[in-house]
Order: sequence, then structure tokens, then C-alpha cells
Amino acid sequence: MRLYHATSTRNVNSIKREGLKVFWEGVYLTDSIDSALRWIGFRLRVNGEKNIAVVEVEVDETKLVEGADHSHFMVQFFGVGKSLLSLKPIPKSRIKKVHYYELGGN
Repeated sequence: MRLYHATSTRNVNSIKREGLKVFWEGVYLTDSIDSALRWIGFRLRVNGEKNIAVVEVEVDETKLVEGADHSHFMVQFFGVGKSLLSLKPIPKSRIKKVHYYELGGN
């Protein structure tokens, strides 16, 4: 299953070398690029960052759990898709592509 993880572009080189590491309780994933951008975009914008990377990975969906931040409110308010969590790191061999975006607005 193809899923997506959004992060600051500052993290891309490390991710390409070492894969996606567990942060807090797991590796956060979602079901579309748009959803990934919405999940992390507001946080990066608040931190003053203008660029975002979305890491596309191939994972076994049976090894994932629903993320704690997935709720009806989040889906409605932010217009996001599924919040999924890999409890284990995702190796670099599972990375299929990295997409780059510039955050709009001021």
C-alpha cells in the first residue's frame, strides 16, 4: 500500500540515508499527498518554514494502526484523510519517491 509522510525539507537527506524513524509513538502516515500536506503544513507554517517534503512509501497495511490524532473533528476541520501509524521504523528501501512543495500564504 502506498502511503505518505510529510516533513520539513531539512529532514530529507537523513530520511534517504536512514529511512523514517519512529517519532513519539510511531511514524505518521496518511492516504494521500494532499492529506499529508494538510496534516503537517499548518505546523511548519507556524514555525516559519516555507518548504515541505512528502515522502511516498510502500508499506504493509496490516502492520499499521490508526493514529491517535485521527478523529471526526480533525477530518472535518482540516479536511484530512486517514491518520495511520507504523509502530516500527520504515527502512529506506521502502521509500518510493519524495515530492517537494512550497507552502503558500504569508
